[in-house]
Amino acid sequence: MRSRITTLMFVDMVGYSRMMSADQDAAIEAVRELKNKQLEPVLSDFGGEILKRMGDGWIIAFSSISAALDSAIQVQTNLYDHRKLKLRIGCHLGEIVEDEDDFYGAGVNITQRIQTEAPPGGVMVSEDLFRQLSNDRAKLLSDAGTFNLKNISQPVRLYQWRPAPGLKRKLDDVPSIAVQAFEFAPIDSETAAVAGDLRDQLIVRVSRRKGVLIFDASDKNVEKATYDLRGRLRIAGGRGRFTVTMTSRADARPVWSQTYEAPTEDIFAFCDEVLELAEGDLRLQTNAFDGDRLVDIPLEDLSVSELRARAANEYYKVTMESWSYGLALMERAISLNPHDAVSLCMRVEAQIMLHGARYEDLPAQLREIYSDDLNTAVIQSPQSDYVFWTRAYFRLVVDDDVPGARADLKRSAEINPAYLENYELRGQILLRESDFEGADTAFSRLIERGAQNPLQPYRLFMRGVARFCGGDFEGAAHDAAAASDLRPNEAGHLKLRAMALNEIQMDKQAEVCLTAARKLSSEPMMTTKLPVLPPEYRWISDKLRPGA
Repeated sequence: MRSRITTLMFVDMVGYSRMMSADQDAAIEAVRELKNKQLEPVLSDFGGEILKRMGDGWIIAFSSISAALDSAIQVQTNLYDHRKLKLRIGCHLGEIVEDEDDFYGAGVNITQRIQTEAPPGGVMVSEDLFRQLSNDRAKLLSDAGTFNLKNISQPVRLYQWRPAPGLKRKLDDVPSIAVQAFEFAPIDSETAAVAGDLRDQLIVRVSRRKGVLIFDASDKNVEKATYDLRGRLRIAGGRGRFTVTMTSRADARPVWSQTYEAPTEDIFAFCDEVLELAEGDLRLQTNAFDGDRLVDIPLEDLSVSELRARAANEYYKVTMESWSYGLALMERAISLNPHDAVSLCMRVEAQIMLHGARYEDLPAQLREIYSDDLNTAVIQSPQSDYVFWTRAYFRLVVDDDVPGARADLKRSAEINPAYLENYELRGQILLRESDFEGADTAFSRLIERGAQNPLQPYRLFMRGVARFCGGDFEGAAHDAAAASDLRPNEAGHLKLRAMALNEIQMDKQAEVCLTAARKLSSEPMMTTKLPVLPPEYRWISDKLRPGA
Protein backbone atom coordinates (compact mmCIF):
# COMPACT_ATOMS: atom_id res chain seq x y z
CA MET A 1 0.00 0.00 0.00
CA ARG A 2 1.17 3.53 -0.68
CA SER A 3 -0.10 6.91 0.45
CA ARG A 4 0.08 10.31 -1.13
CA ILE A 5 -1.14 13.85 -0.57
CA THR A 6 -3.23 14.92 -3.53
CA THR A 7 -5.91 17.34 -4.59
CA LEU A 8 -9.16 15.41 -4.65
CA MET A 9 -12.26 16.29 -6.60
CA PHE A 10 -15.71 14.76 -6.21
CA VAL A 11 -18.21 15.38 -9.03
CA ASP A 12 -21.91 14.60 -8.75
CA MET A 13 -24.67 14.94 -11.31
CA VAL A 14 -27.69 16.86 -10.00
CA GLY A 15 -31.08 15.17 -10.40
CA TYR A 16 -29.74 11.88 -11.74
CA SER A 17 -32.17 9.67 -9.80
CA ARG A 18 -35.13 11.77 -10.88
CA MET A 19 -33.92 11.67 -14.47
CA MET A 20 -33.55 7.87 -14.31
CA SER A 21 -37.12 7.53 -13.05
CA ALA A 22 -38.50 9.80 -15.76
CA ASP A 23 -36.40 8.65 -18.72
CA GLN A 24 -33.73 6.02 -18.19
CA ASP A 25 -32.34 6.26 -21.71
CA ALA A 26 -31.95 10.05 -21.43
CA ALA A 27 -30.18 9.68 -18.07
CA ILE A 28 -27.72 7.15 -19.49
CA GLU A 29 -27.09 9.39 -22.49
CA ALA A 30 -26.43 12.34 -20.17
CA VAL A 31 -23.79 10.36 -18.28
CA ARG A 32 -22.19 9.35 -21.59
CA GLU A 33 -22.09 12.98 -22.69
CA LEU A 34 -20.34 13.93 -19.47
CA LYS A 35 -17.86 11.11 -19.82
CA ASN A 36 -17.04 11.63 -23.46
CA LYS A 37 -17.50 15.37 -24.06
CA GLN A 38 -18.22 17.68 -21.11
CA LEU A 39 -16.31 16.37 -18.11
CA GLU A 40 -13.57 13.81 -18.59
CA PRO A 41 -11.89 15.46 -21.62
CA VAL A 42 -11.60 18.75 -19.68
CA LEU A 43 -10.28 17.02 -16.58
CA SER A 44 -7.73 15.18 -18.71
CA ASP A 45 -6.55 18.44 -20.26
CA PHE A 46 -5.74 19.69 -16.75
CA GLY A 47 -3.99 16.53 -15.66
CA GLY A 48 -6.86 14.94 -13.76
CA GLU A 49 -6.65 11.22 -12.92
CA ILE A 50 -9.99 9.39 -12.76
CA LEU A 51 -9.87 7.28 -9.60
CA LYS A 52 -13.41 5.95 -9.71
CA ARG A 53 -16.66 6.27 -11.66
CA MET A 54 -19.91 5.67 -9.75
CA GLY A 55 -22.76 5.98 -12.21
CA ASP A 56 -23.54 9.67 -11.76
CA GLY A 57 -20.38 10.49 -9.77
CA TRP A 58 -16.63 10.74 -10.25
CA ILE A 59 -13.63 10.86 -7.94
CA ILE A 60 -10.61 12.55 -9.52
CA ALA A 61 -7.07 13.27 -8.28
CA PHE A 62 -4.83 16.15 -9.36
CA SER A 63 -1.18 16.74 -8.69
CA SER A 64 -1.76 20.50 -9.01
CA ILE A 65 -4.13 22.50 -6.78
CA SER A 66 -4.55 25.28 -9.33
CA ALA A 67 -5.25 22.76 -12.10
CA ALA A 68 -8.01 21.18 -10.04
CA LEU A 69 -9.75 24.51 -9.45
CA ASP A 70 -9.23 25.69 -13.03
CA SER A 71 -10.67 22.48 -14.47
CA ALA A 72 -13.69 22.61 -12.15
CA ILE A 73 -14.42 26.20 -13.18
CA GLN A 74 -13.95 25.33 -16.84
CA VAL A 75 -16.36 22.38 -16.64
CA GLN A 76 -19.03 24.41 -14.85
CA THR A 77 -18.64 27.39 -17.18
CA ASN A 78 -19.06 25.14 -20.23
CA LEU A 79 -22.25 23.66 -18.73
CA TYR A 80 -23.77 26.97 -17.61
CA ASP A 81 -26.41 27.07 -20.36
CA HIS A 82 -26.82 23.31 -20.79
CA ARG A 83 -30.50 22.34 -20.80
CA LYS A 84 -30.12 19.04 -18.92
CA LEU A 85 -26.72 18.69 -17.29
CA LYS A 86 -25.87 20.33 -13.97
CA LEU A 87 -23.05 19.26 -11.65
CA ARG A 88 -21.88 19.88 -8.10
CA ILE A 89 -18.13 19.77 -7.56
CA GLY A 90 -16.20 19.58 -4.29
CA CYS A 91 -12.42 19.83 -3.90
CA HIS A 92 -10.10 19.15 -0.97
CA LEU A 93 -6.40 18.70 -0.28
CA GLY A 94 -5.94 15.40 1.55
CA GLU A 95 -4.24 12.05 1.86
CA ILE A 96 -5.30 8.86 0.12
CA VAL A 97 -3.99 5.33 0.62
CA GLU A 98 -3.97 2.96 -2.36
CA ASP A 99 -3.46 -0.72 -2.97
CA GLU A 100 -3.92 -2.83 -6.09
CA ASP A 101 -7.70 -2.98 -5.58
CA ASP A 102 -8.90 0.38 -4.32
CA PHE A 103 -8.03 3.62 -2.53
CA TYR A 104 -9.02 4.82 0.92
CA GLY A 105 -8.63 7.68 3.34
CA ALA A 106 -10.42 10.38 5.28
CA GLY A 107 -9.63 12.83 2.48
CA VAL A 108 -12.01 11.01 0.14
CA ASN A 109 -14.87 11.13 2.64
CA ILE A 110 -14.28 14.82 3.39
CA THR A 111 -14.26 15.66 -0.32
CA GLN A 112 -17.60 13.92 -0.80
CA ARG A 113 -19.08 15.82 2.16
CA ILE A 114 -17.83 19.09 0.68
CA GLN A 115 -19.41 18.24 -2.66
CA THR A 116 -22.84 17.87 -1.03
CA GLU A 117 -22.56 21.49 0.15
CA ALA A 118 -21.70 22.85 -3.30
CA PRO A 119 -24.34 24.83 -5.21
CA PRO A 120 -25.64 23.17 -8.37
CA GLY A 121 -23.50 24.48 -11.20
CA GLY A 122 -20.84 25.58 -8.72
CA VAL A 123 -17.67 24.52 -6.95
CA MET A 124 -16.98 24.22 -3.21
CA VAL A 125 -13.46 23.86 -1.80
CA SER A 126 -12.02 23.31 1.66
CA GLU A 127 -10.07 25.90 3.60
CA ASP A 128 -7.03 23.61 3.41
CA LEU A 129 -7.10 23.86 -0.37
CA PHE A 130 -8.04 27.55 -0.42
CA ARG A 131 -4.97 28.51 1.61
CA GLN A 132 -2.70 27.03 -1.06
CA LEU A 133 -4.16 29.10 -3.91
CA SER A 134 -2.49 32.12 -5.43
CA ASN A 135 -4.06 35.50 -4.67
CA ASP A 136 -5.53 35.73 -8.18
CA ARG A 137 -7.24 32.37 -7.93
CA ALA A 138 -8.35 32.92 -4.35
CA LYS A 139 -10.17 36.06 -5.47
CA LEU A 140 -12.41 33.91 -7.66
CA LEU A 141 -13.92 32.26 -4.57
CA SER A 142 -16.31 33.55 -1.95
CA ASP A 143 -16.23 32.65 1.71
CA ALA A 144 -19.29 30.40 2.14
CA GLY A 145 -19.04 30.24 5.94
CA THR A 146 -18.62 27.33 8.32
CA PHE A 147 -20.24 23.93 7.91
CA ASN A 148 -20.73 20.91 10.12
CA LEU A 149 -19.66 17.97 7.98
CA LYS A 150 -20.60 14.41 8.93
CA ASN A 151 -17.97 12.63 11.06
CA ILE A 152 -15.86 15.80 11.30
CA SER A 153 -15.63 16.93 14.92
CA GLN A 154 -15.07 20.65 14.27
CA PRO A 155 -16.90 23.01 11.89
CA VAL A 156 -14.95 23.61 8.68
CA ARG A 157 -14.79 26.74 6.56
CA LEU A 158 -15.59 26.34 2.88
CA TYR A 159 -15.21 28.59 -0.14
CA GLN A 160 -17.36 28.51 -3.24
CA TRP A 161 -17.49 29.59 -6.85
CA ARG A 162 -20.51 29.77 -9.10
CA PRO A 163 -20.89 31.24 -12.61
CA ALA A 164 -22.59 34.62 -12.60
CA PRO A 165 -22.43 36.16 -16.09
CA GLY A 166 -23.43 39.81 -16.21
CA LEU A 167 -23.64 40.28 -12.45
CA LYS A 168 -21.69 43.18 -10.97
CA ARG A 169 -21.27 41.62 -7.54
CA LYS A 170 -20.78 38.20 -6.04
CA LEU A 171 -24.27 37.24 -5.04
CA ASP A 172 -23.00 34.35 -2.96
CA ASP A 173 -20.84 36.45 -0.65
CA VAL A 174 -21.80 35.68 2.93
CA PRO A 175 -22.41 38.85 4.97
CA SER A 176 -19.68 39.50 7.52
CA ILE A 177 -19.82 41.39 10.81
CA ALA A 178 -16.80 43.01 12.44
CA VAL A 179 -17.34 43.24 16.21
CA GLN A 180 -15.68 46.40 17.47
CA ALA A 181 -14.55 47.17 21.02
CA PHE A 182 -17.49 47.93 23.33
CA GLU A 183 -17.80 51.27 25.07
CA PHE A 184 -18.59 51.33 28.79
CA ALA A 185 -19.32 53.57 31.75
CA PRO A 186 -18.31 54.18 34.46
CA ILE A 187 -14.69 54.01 33.36
CA ASP A 188 -13.27 51.51 35.80
CA SER A 189 -11.69 48.07 35.67
CA GLU A 190 -14.77 46.17 36.83
CA THR A 191 -17.08 47.67 34.19
CA ALA A 192 -14.37 47.19 31.57
CA ALA A 193 -14.20 43.50 32.47
CA VAL A 194 -17.99 43.13 32.16
CA ALA A 195 -17.98 44.88 28.76
CA GLY A 196 -15.15 42.63 27.59
CA ASP A 197 -17.00 39.51 28.72
CA LEU A 198 -20.17 40.61 26.93
CA ARG A 199 -18.23 41.18 23.73
CA ASP A 200 -16.34 37.88 23.86
CA GLN A 201 -19.45 35.87 24.65
CA LEU A 202 -21.46 37.57 21.90
CA ILE A 203 -18.77 36.73 19.35
CA VAL A 204 -18.74 33.08 20.43
CA ARG A 205 -22.53 32.74 20.49
CA VAL A 206 -23.24 34.44 17.16
CA SER A 207 -20.36 32.65 15.42
CA ARG A 208 -22.35 29.41 15.84
CA ARG A 209 -24.99 30.75 13.45
CA LYS A 210 -24.83 29.92 9.77
CA GLY A 211 -25.17 32.41 6.94
CA VAL A 212 -22.99 35.13 8.45
CA LEU A 213 -19.31 35.51 9.33
CA ILE A 214 -18.35 37.02 12.69
CA PHE A 215 -14.91 38.60 13.12
CA ASP A 216 -13.19 39.98 16.17
CA ALA A 217 -12.08 43.35 14.81
CA SER A 218 -9.12 43.45 17.24
CA ASP A 219 -7.66 40.18 15.93
CA LYS A 220 -8.39 40.11 12.21
CA ASN A 221 -8.15 42.35 9.19
CA VAL A 222 -11.80 43.20 8.60
CA GLU A 223 -11.55 45.87 5.93
CA LYS A 224 -14.02 44.02 3.71
CA ALA A 225 -16.60 43.33 6.41
CA THR A 226 -20.19 44.11 5.47
CA TYR A 227 -21.25 45.44 8.86
CA ASP A 228 -19.79 46.86 12.05
CA LEU A 229 -21.29 45.71 15.34
CA ARG A 230 -20.81 48.05 18.28
CA GLY A 231 -21.87 47.73 21.88
CA ARG A 232 -22.28 50.20 24.72
CA LEU A 233 -22.62 49.23 28.38
CA ARG A 234 -23.70 51.57 31.16
CA ILE A 235 -24.13 50.53 34.79
CA ALA A 236 -25.73 52.83 37.37
CA GLY A 237 -28.09 52.60 40.32
CA GLY A 238 -28.15 48.81 40.43
CA ARG A 239 -29.18 48.44 36.77
CA GLY A 240 -27.33 47.88 33.55
CA ARG A 241 -28.17 49.04 30.04
CA PHE A 242 -26.59 47.24 27.11
CA THR A 243 -27.06 48.65 23.58
CA VAL A 244 -26.06 46.81 20.41
CA THR A 245 -25.94 48.61 17.05
CA MET A 246 -25.22 47.26 13.57
CA THR A 247 -24.03 49.66 10.87
CA SER A 248 -23.57 49.09 7.15
CA ARG A 249 -20.01 49.88 6.10
CA ALA A 250 -21.07 50.74 2.57
CA ASP A 251 -23.01 53.86 3.56
CA ALA A 252 -22.59 54.18 7.36
CA ARG A 253 -26.31 53.47 7.71
CA PRO A 254 -27.55 51.92 10.95
CA VAL A 255 -29.45 48.75 9.98
CA TRP A 256 -30.39 47.55 13.47
CA SER A 257 -30.15 48.66 17.08
CA GLN A 258 -31.58 47.33 20.33
CA THR A 259 -31.21 48.15 24.03
CA TYR A 260 -31.48 45.62 26.87
CA GLU A 261 -31.84 46.43 30.58
CA ALA A 262 -31.63 44.24 33.70
CA PRO A 263 -30.64 44.47 37.39
CA THR A 264 -26.91 44.18 38.16
CA GLU A 265 -26.98 42.91 41.75
CA ASP A 266 -25.77 39.60 40.29
CA ILE A 267 -23.52 40.71 37.45
CA PHE A 268 -23.30 37.17 36.02
CA ALA A 269 -27.07 36.88 35.88
CA PHE A 270 -27.17 40.31 34.18
CA CYS A 271 -24.72 39.14 31.49
CA ASP A 272 -26.62 35.90 30.92
CA GLU A 273 -29.92 37.73 30.53
CA VAL A 274 -28.81 40.45 28.11
CA LEU A 275 -26.73 38.00 26.07
CA GLU A 276 -29.72 35.69 25.69
CA LEU A 277 -31.79 38.57 24.35
CA ALA A 278 -29.05 39.93 22.09
CA GLU A 279 -28.28 36.50 20.65
CA GLY A 280 -31.94 35.84 19.89
CA ASP A 281 -32.33 39.18 18.11
CA LEU A 282 -29.10 38.75 16.18
CA ARG A 283 -30.28 35.31 15.11
CA LEU A 284 -33.24 36.99 13.43
CA GLN A 285 -31.01 39.60 11.82
CA THR A 286 -28.49 37.09 10.44
CA ASN A 287 -31.29 34.96 9.01
CA ALA A 288 -32.59 38.07 7.27
CA PHE A 289 -29.14 38.91 5.90
CA ASP A 290 -28.71 35.38 4.63
CA GLY A 291 -32.09 35.45 2.91
CA ASP A 292 -31.53 38.89 1.36
CA ARG A 293 -28.28 37.90 -0.33
CA LEU A 294 -29.96 35.01 -2.17
CA VAL A 295 -32.99 36.67 -3.72
CA ASP A 296 -31.32 37.21 -7.11
CA ILE A 297 -29.91 33.69 -7.46
CA PRO A 298 -32.08 31.25 -9.46
CA LEU A 299 -33.62 28.53 -7.32
CA GLU A 300 -31.98 25.73 -9.30
CA ASP A 301 -28.53 27.20 -8.55
CA LEU A 302 -28.89 27.31 -4.75
CA SER A 303 -26.88 24.94 -2.56
CA VAL A 304 -28.39 23.00 0.32
CA SER A 305 -27.34 25.59 2.90
CA GLU A 306 -28.65 28.40 0.67
CA LEU A 307 -31.99 26.65 0.24
CA ARG A 308 -32.22 26.42 4.03
CA ALA A 309 -31.48 30.12 4.34
CA ARG A 310 -34.15 31.06 1.84
CA ALA A 311 -36.65 28.75 3.55
CA ALA A 312 -35.90 30.32 6.95
CA ASN A 313 -36.62 33.70 5.41
CA GLU A 314 -39.95 32.36 4.14
CA TYR A 315 -40.88 30.92 7.53
CA TYR A 316 -40.44 34.33 9.12
CA LYS A 317 -43.15 35.73 6.84
CA VAL A 318 -45.62 33.56 8.81
CA THR A 319 -48.16 32.84 6.08
CA MET A 320 -49.51 29.56 4.74
CA GLU A 321 -48.07 30.44 1.34
CA SER A 322 -44.60 31.23 2.67
CA TRP A 323 -44.41 28.11 4.81
CA SER A 324 -45.62 25.99 1.88
CA TYR A 325 -42.92 27.51 -0.30
CA GLY A 326 -40.35 26.92 2.45
CA LEU A 327 -41.46 23.28 2.56
CA ALA A 328 -40.92 22.99 -1.20
CA LEU A 329 -37.44 24.48 -0.79
CA MET A 330 -36.63 21.85 1.83
CA GLU A 331 -37.85 19.08 -0.45
CA ARG A 332 -35.36 20.32 -3.04
CA ALA A 333 -32.58 20.56 -0.44
CA ILE A 334 -33.23 16.96 0.64
CA SER A 335 -33.16 15.82 -2.98
CA LEU A 336 -29.63 17.27 -3.15
CA ASN A 337 -28.56 15.79 0.20
CA PRO A 338 -30.99 13.24 1.68
CA HIS A 339 -29.08 13.17 4.98
CA ASP A 340 -28.81 16.89 5.68
CA ALA A 341 -29.98 17.13 9.28
CA VAL A 342 -31.25 20.69 9.33
CA SER A 343 -33.15 20.31 6.05
CA LEU A 344 -34.85 17.17 7.37
CA CYS A 345 -35.87 19.03 10.52
CA MET A 346 -37.07 22.13 8.68
CA ARG A 347 -39.26 19.93 6.49
CA VAL A 348 -40.78 18.26 9.54
CA GLU A 349 -41.38 21.60 11.28
CA ALA A 350 -43.10 23.00 8.19
CA GLN A 351 -45.40 19.99 7.89
CA ILE A 352 -46.37 20.17 11.57
CA MET A 353 -47.07 23.88 11.33
CA LEU A 354 -49.06 23.63 8.10
CA HIS A 355 -51.17 20.69 9.26
CA GLY A 356 -51.64 22.33 12.65
CA ALA A 357 -52.84 25.56 11.06
CA ARG A 358 -55.50 23.48 9.27
CA TYR A 359 -56.32 21.72 12.58
CA GLU A 360 -55.41 18.42 10.93
CA ASP A 361 -53.29 15.53 12.18
CA LEU A 362 -50.17 14.56 10.32
CA PRO A 363 -51.01 11.57 8.07
CA ALA A 364 -49.83 8.19 9.38
CA GLN A 365 -47.54 7.56 6.40
CA LEU A 366 -45.71 10.82 7.04
CA ARG A 367 -45.38 10.11 10.77
CA GLU A 368 -43.25 7.04 10.16
CA ILE A 369 -41.11 8.71 7.51
CA TYR A 370 -40.51 11.82 9.60
CA SER A 371 -39.80 9.86 12.77
CA ASP A 372 -37.00 8.07 10.92
CA ASP A 373 -35.80 11.37 9.42
CA LEU A 374 -35.53 12.98 12.84
CA ASN A 375 -33.57 10.06 14.21
CA THR A 376 -31.24 10.39 11.22
CA ALA A 377 -30.89 14.11 11.92
CA VAL A 378 -29.93 13.46 15.54
CA ILE A 379 -27.24 11.02 14.42
CA GLN A 380 -25.96 13.44 11.80
CA SER A 381 -25.96 16.56 14.03
CA PRO A 382 -25.80 15.54 17.69
CA GLN A 383 -24.69 19.05 18.74
CA SER A 384 -27.55 20.97 17.13
CA ASP A 385 -30.04 22.65 19.47
CA TYR A 386 -32.52 22.96 16.60
CA VAL A 387 -32.35 19.27 15.70
CA PHE A 388 -33.25 18.17 19.24
CA TRP A 389 -35.88 20.92 19.47
CA THR A 390 -37.55 19.64 16.31
CA ARG A 391 -37.62 16.03 17.46
CA ALA A 392 -39.05 17.18 20.81
CA TYR A 393 -41.70 19.18 18.96
CA PHE A 394 -42.59 16.16 16.81
CA ARG A 395 -42.77 13.86 19.83
CA LEU A 396 -45.13 16.24 21.61
CA VAL A 397 -47.40 17.34 18.77
CA VAL A 398 -47.48 14.21 16.60
CA ASP A 399 -46.76 11.33 19.00
CA ASP A 400 -48.17 12.85 22.21
CA ASP A 401 -44.99 11.54 23.85
CA VAL A 402 -44.44 13.99 26.70
CA PRO A 403 -41.48 12.15 28.35
CA GLY A 404 -39.71 11.89 25.00
CA ALA A 405 -40.34 15.56 24.28
CA ARG A 406 -38.99 16.53 27.70
CA ALA A 407 -35.83 14.48 27.16
CA ASP A 408 -35.12 16.16 23.81
CA LEU A 409 -35.94 19.60 25.21
CA LYS A 410 -33.44 19.00 28.00
CA ARG A 411 -30.76 18.10 25.46
CA SER A 412 -31.51 21.17 23.34
CA ALA A 413 -31.21 23.41 26.41
CA GLU A 414 -27.92 21.77 27.40
CA ILE A 415 -26.50 22.47 23.95
CA ASN A 416 -27.68 26.09 23.93
CA PRO A 417 -29.28 27.50 27.10
CA ALA A 418 -30.06 30.73 25.23
CA TYR A 419 -32.17 29.12 22.49
CA LEU A 420 -35.40 31.09 22.84
CA GLU A 421 -37.61 28.55 21.07
CA ASN A 422 -37.07 26.22 24.01
CA TYR A 423 -39.40 28.44 26.05
CA GLU A 424 -42.14 27.86 23.49
CA LEU A 425 -41.70 24.11 23.65
CA ARG A 426 -41.56 24.13 27.44
CA GLY A 427 -44.80 26.11 27.47
CA GLN A 428 -46.50 23.65 25.14
CA ILE A 429 -45.39 20.69 27.25
CA LEU A 430 -46.67 22.33 30.43
CA LEU A 431 -49.95 23.16 28.71
CA ARG A 432 -50.34 19.53 27.67
CA GLU A 433 -49.73 18.54 31.30
CA SER A 434 -52.44 20.98 32.52
CA ASP A 435 -49.85 23.16 34.27
CA PHE A 436 -51.47 26.32 32.95
CA GLU A 437 -49.62 28.69 35.26
CA GLY A 438 -46.27 27.17 34.27
CA ALA A 439 -47.22 27.40 30.59
CA ASP A 440 -48.17 31.05 31.08
CA THR A 441 -44.76 31.74 32.63
CA ALA A 442 -42.86 29.99 29.83
CA PHE A 443 -44.81 31.73 27.05
CA SER A 444 -44.44 35.05 28.87
CA ARG A 445 -40.67 34.70 28.97
CA LEU A 446 -40.65 33.96 25.25
CA ILE A 447 -42.92 36.92 24.47
CA GLU A 448 -40.85 39.31 26.58
CA ARG A 449 -37.63 38.23 24.87
CA GLY A 450 -38.96 37.95 21.33
CA ALA A 451 -40.63 41.29 20.76
CA GLN A 452 -39.05 41.61 17.30
CA ASN A 453 -39.90 38.08 16.22
CA PRO A 454 -42.49 37.80 13.42
CA LEU A 455 -43.98 34.83 15.31
CA GLN A 456 -45.05 37.09 18.19
CA PRO A 457 -48.79 36.93 17.28
CA TYR A 458 -48.62 33.12 17.38
CA ARG A 459 -46.94 33.21 20.78
CA LEU A 460 -49.55 35.61 22.13
CA PHE A 461 -52.24 33.25 20.84
CA MET A 462 -50.65 30.27 22.61
CA ARG A 463 -50.41 32.16 25.88
CA GLY A 464 -54.00 33.28 25.46
CA VAL A 465 -55.09 29.66 25.08
CA ALA A 466 -53.08 28.66 28.17
CA ARG A 467 -54.66 31.48 30.17
CA PHE A 468 -58.12 30.56 28.96
CA CYS A 469 -57.62 26.94 30.06
CA GLY A 470 -56.32 28.16 33.42
CA GLY A 471 -59.31 30.43 34.04
CA ASP A 472 -57.53 33.75 33.43
CA PHE A 473 -60.14 34.94 30.97
CA GLU A 474 -59.18 38.60 31.15
CA GLY A 475 -55.57 37.70 30.35
CA ALA A 476 -56.75 35.48 27.50
CA ALA A 477 -58.87 38.30 26.07
CA HIS A 478 -55.93 40.69 26.35
CA ASP A 479 -53.55 38.33 24.53
CA ALA A 480 -56.08 37.62 21.78
CA ALA A 481 -56.61 41.36 21.28
CA ALA A 482 -52.84 41.97 21.12
CA ALA A 483 -52.41 39.16 18.58
CA SER A 484 -55.31 40.52 16.55
CA ASP A 485 -53.74 43.98 16.50
CA LEU A 486 -50.59 42.47 14.99
CA ARG A 487 -52.45 40.20 12.54
CA PRO A 488 -55.88 41.81 11.98
CA ASN A 489 -56.74 39.46 9.09
CA GLU A 490 -56.87 36.29 11.23
CA ALA A 491 -60.25 35.22 12.55
CA GLY A 492 -58.87 32.82 15.16
CA HIS A 493 -57.63 35.62 17.38
CA LEU A 494 -61.07 37.22 17.40
CA LYS A 495 -62.73 33.88 18.17
CA LEU A 496 -60.46 33.32 21.17
CA ARG A 497 -61.16 36.82 22.42
CA ALA A 498 -64.90 36.25 22.05
CA MET A 499 -64.68 33.00 24.03
CA ALA A 500 -62.83 34.76 26.84
CA LEU A 501 -65.21 37.73 26.85
CA ASN A 502 -68.19 35.40 27.12
CA GLU A 503 -66.64 33.82 30.22
CA ILE A 504 -66.48 37.21 31.95
CA GLN A 505 -70.02 38.02 30.82
CA MET A 506 -69.08 40.67 28.29
CA ASP A 507 -71.48 39.17 25.77
CA LYS A 508 -71.99 42.25 23.59
CA GLN A 509 -68.25 42.75 23.09
CA ALA A 510 -67.94 39.03 22.37
CA GLU A 511 -70.59 39.24 19.67
CA VAL A 512 -68.78 42.19 18.09
CA CYS A 513 -65.64 40.02 17.88
CA LEU A 514 -67.54 37.10 16.36
CA THR A 515 -69.21 39.35 13.80
CA ALA A 516 -65.81 40.71 12.80
CA ALA A 517 -64.40 37.17 12.62
CA ARG A 518 -67.17 36.05 10.26
CA LYS A 519 -66.20 38.80 7.81
CA LEU A 520 -62.64 37.53 7.60
CA SER A 521 -61.31 34.69 5.51
CA SER A 522 -62.04 31.19 6.77
CA GLU A 523 -58.75 29.94 5.33
CA PRO A 524 -56.15 28.49 7.75
CA MET A 525 -53.70 30.95 9.25
CA MET A 526 -50.26 30.24 10.69
CA THR A 527 -50.55 32.31 13.86
CA THR A 528 -53.72 30.58 15.07
CA LYS A 529 -52.31 27.06 15.06
CA LEU A 530 -53.66 25.44 18.20
CA PRO A 531 -51.09 24.17 20.73
CA VAL A 532 -51.37 20.66 22.17
CA LEU A 533 -54.18 20.67 24.75
CA PRO A 534 -55.03 18.31 27.61
CA PRO A 535 -57.79 15.88 26.55
CA GLU A 536 -60.48 17.62 28.61
CA TYR A 537 -59.85 20.91 26.78
CA ARG A 538 -59.70 19.68 23.20
CA TRP A 539 -63.23 20.91 22.61
CA ILE A 540 -61.60 24.31 22.19
CA SER A 541 -60.34 23.23 18.77
CA ASP A 542 -63.94 22.91 17.57
CA LYS A 543 -64.52 26.55 18.49
CA LEU A 544 -61.33 27.92 16.95
CA ARG A 545 -60.74 25.83 13.85
CA PRO A 546 -60.89 27.65 10.46
CA GLY A 547 -64.44 27.95 9.18
CA ALA A 548 -66.04 27.10 12.54
